[in-house]
Amino acid sequence: MTSTTATDKRGFNPWLVLAFISIPVFVGALDLTVVSAFLPELIIELGLPLNTGLDDAAWIVSAYLLAYTVSLTFMGRVSDLVGRRVVYVICLLVFMAGSVLVATAQGGPSDLLYSLYRRAGERPDPAYVQLQAIIIGRVIQALGAGALVPVSLALVADMFPRSKRAQPLGIIGAVDTLGWVLGHLYGGLFVQVVHWHWLFWINVPITVIALVLTLYGLRHVPQQRIKGRFDYLGSALIVGALICLNLGLGGNFEIGATTTLDTLSSAPPFGGTLLIASGVLLALFIVWELRVKFPLIDLRMFKKPAFSAGATANLLVGYALFIGLVSVPILVNVRQTDASTLRQAALQVGILLSALTVPMAIAAIPGGYLAGRIGYRLTTILGLLLAVIGFTLIWQTWSLDMSDTIIALEMALVGIGIGLTFSPISASVINAAGDDQRGVSSALVLVLRLIGMTLSVSSLTTIALQRVNFLAAIELGGVGLDPIGNAYTYAEITVRVLGELGLIGAVICGIAVIPALLLPRRGADALAA
Repeated sequence: MTSTTATDKRGFNPWLVLAFISIPVFVGALDLTVVSAFLPELIIELGLPLNTGLDDAAWIVSAYLLAYTVSLTFMGRVSDLVGRRVVYVICLLVFMAGSVLVATAQGGPSDLLYSLYRRAGERPDPAYVQLQAIIIGRVIQALGAGALVPVSLALVADMFPRSKRAQPLGIIGAVDTLGWVLGHLYGGLFVQVVHWHWLFWINVPITVIALVLTLYGLRHVPQQRIKGRFDYLGSALIVGALICLNLGLGGNFEIGATTTLDTLSSAPPFGGTLLIASGVLLALFIVWELRVKFPLIDLRMFKKPAFSAGATANLLVGYALFIGLVSVPILVNVRQTDASTLRQAALQVGILLSALTVPMAIAAIPGGYLAGRIGYRLTTILGLLLAVIGFTLIWQTWSLDMSDTIIALEMALVGIGIGLTFSPISASVINAAGDDQRGVSSALVLVLRLIGMTLSVSSLTTIALQRVNFLAAIELGGVGLDPIGNAYTYAEITVRVLGELGLIGAVICGIAVIPALLLPRRGADALAA
């Protein structure tokens, strides 16, 4: 393993390289939600019918998320086998190629796709062909962007010794989460100035700069490769399971000023069948991984308390995190009284979400420092308890006429608490995995958090909708909801239910304390734990 001291003697600064590799991670995460800023404009520009165009265009987001998840699932293992630097360069080039394809999709790529349809004897609507070309470009983008995250985490583990990994690992995780949460705000500000194509053209110089700087910074870091073979069948099984899970739950990570409980909980077609398929594929994956000589994920890692505890805590943190992320835009949405204030509401959502995500990202830095001083266990518990307090305040204080200042302060408390857990949890999982599973364990950190968020948006929005309808039926005397005459009552009920989601968030963070008690005290203890 490369030590920080050894590389420092050659003039290598791991913290500087960390800053370099964080740039494309942030940009790739931004692009997950950035399209929300121009989806309505794109539908009009392509001439798509309004009644179906929005659902079709939503695949620009959904396809990106699916490809993002697929890529990060197995590319960490690829980096273990062929070397981190090679995979990192390939990821950046793929992301850049996808960005160019999206930016030019309405030109050459659409013409090529249309000619392929014609050769097959079909005459599709040119507008839908252009949309398909954009979606294809987005998928290519995501295949590069998703792989960047676990590879970057593994690079950090290569550069820093176990005792000093917590802080830089937490920074990468926080930058990734911060990027996709701020994407819609970034895109909204950007398209006020220039056409949406430039959102993707700007990725090209940023990627080139990041590539040059990172390669320069890594020039003295030896390539680390392990012996073995890539598990193709295992990869196919786990990727299929995750895709079916995501589609079956209908998880919608698109958040903005128009977010409502209805838009988040729209039932996907064949949802039950997809969930069954996900369970079957997961069972087959477990059976295969226990039999194959070179598994994608060595399931024996879960026998280590530090690994299994960190993985469980990370899943629960992801579940609680989405409660905070989705409560604010729904609150702002139900407080709107005039459609003309939509742009102002979008800005308000962005500011209030920043009160959650910016402190969360910043807290990863002291989280890593505290992990080194007082240990992984105590730092994680401290963060979870702060989040419990923040969620409890949401439960007790949220009302329709509450001030934005109170909302921001409570969001900041939740964000700081969750942010403090990023560093020790990530370090515990990666350190416990050992050097030969470093890339895989890095991927699991992100995959488990995404699964937690997917489960959260699917289950809690369904519960919240049923709760709102139940309370509305009681308070309106069973007459039913008149969208005009009873709008204020419905808004009050919705905010009350959002407060109850805060109680659920507090309970989930409290439950997460249990696995946190099994985390190692120090980084050096993780491998043996």
